[in-house]
Amino acid sequence: MGVKVHFLGTGGSGISGAAAIAQSLGFEVTGCDLNPHNEFTTQFKPDQLFTGHSSQHLSSHIGSGNVDILALTPAIFSLDPNNPELLAAKEKGITVMTWQQFLGEYLTKDKFVIAVCGTHGKTTTTAMIAKTLEDANLDPTAELGAIVPSWKSNYRIGKGKYFVVEADEFNDNFLHLKPDITIVTNIEMDHPEYFENFEAVKESFKKFLLQTKQTIVANLKDPAIALILKDVMKQTSVTSFDYSNDDYNLNLKIPGEFNKLNASAAFRVGLLLGLNPQIIKESLQNYTGVGRRFEYIGDYKNAQVYSDFGHHPTEIKKTMEAARQKFPKQRIVLVYQPHMFSRTKALFNDFIKVFGSIPVNKIILTDIYPSREADAGLVHAKDLVDTANLDILVYHSKNELVEILGGEIKPDDVVFFMGAGDIDKLARKIVLNPN
Repeated sequence: MGVKVHFLGTGGSGISGAAAIAQSLGFEVTGCDLNPHNEFTTQFKPDQLFTGHSSQHLSSHIGSGNVDILALTPAIFSLDPNNPELLAAKEKGITVMTWQQFLGEYLTKDKFVIAVCGTHGKTTTTAMIAKTLEDANLDPTAELGAIVPSWKSNYRIGKGKYFVVEADEFNDNFLHLKPDITIVTNIEMDHPEYFENFEAVKESFKKFLLQTKQTIVANLKDPAIALILKDVMKQTSVTSFDYSNDDYNLNLKIPGEFNKLNASAAFRVGLLLGLNPQIIKESLQNYTGVGRRFEYIGDYKNAQVYSDFGHHPTEIKKTMEAARQKFPKQRIVLVYQPHMFSRTKALFNDFIKVFGSIPVNKIILTDIYPSREADAGLVHAKDLVDTANLDILVYHSKNELVEILGGEIKPDDVVFFMGAGDIDKLARKIVLNPN
């Protein structure tokens, strides 16, 4: 029998991929979540997934006996410290670790690790690099936070030596990785529920870059990265490459100047690995994107509907500029779901500036998606509307929003549903059931 691992929170976009890769390596896997059956968990049999949380999950594993490892989403420690599975694991002496720690210790072992970090662009750049290696017949393993259409999953299991992974800074999660190559796209203040200030964010990235074994590929037009890398290079013997000025004359299928930068990073990595430049170019030019990143999902009342995961002011700004570039003459409607009270409060003024400058015709807000937080009255979506002094609509119930959208959206409009919460489900719902 193999090592038994139970993934607590297995419906998440990252942990689900780690669980799938673990299973492919011979670990006996189960998982649980409040809603464990979703687009990220289709690879598991129904009896591997449990709904809700119970100490019995640690003993009702495939085969017999208790699980050996409880791998969980890190938010459990702070938001649900009395989780019955966590308490039972501690009582039984079961090894407890975050899924990111499990990935670093077990899944990437003996692999050549290529890790992509940054406040924005991680998922796309990770997917681009993995696809390039795949098209070069290097058969990589990959794990990221979105569905890649050609894989129909958020992971890829390969037999080659390369492991391409999206490295998340929240909770210092990426410090469990020791990459051979690290790509850093940009650094901004984010995750105020964990990082006290921007200095803390930069210190976390610095620690991660110091763990790189061989090469750092960086966007040195980002001033925070430039300062950090200068310090890192003094303390290590790694080499570094600036990809911000690389122009490989790529004709990408996905819009946005930021995606040109992401592709430049991927191209640079391919060259470092000795890939044929023509293979790299063709791969990147055929890249069509990942789920919830400028993703066209269908039509609603003869309007084009897109879903995007963006939830930071910079992401909103860049994505809407790309949308205007792609649709210069069409009416663009942004339906945005703010994500987390702490982020909305900490970046409040940035949101106001962005809402007042983005090239869209209409902005509609929903209530703030709480994610791993409780509403303590810190801030509400209406505060954004009142302060922005713009013609922004805000809706509380999903039913009310759907009803209003029927009157707001016109034929030939382009509608973007943005946010990291459940706004994507609403977008897909109205596409499937427009009446």
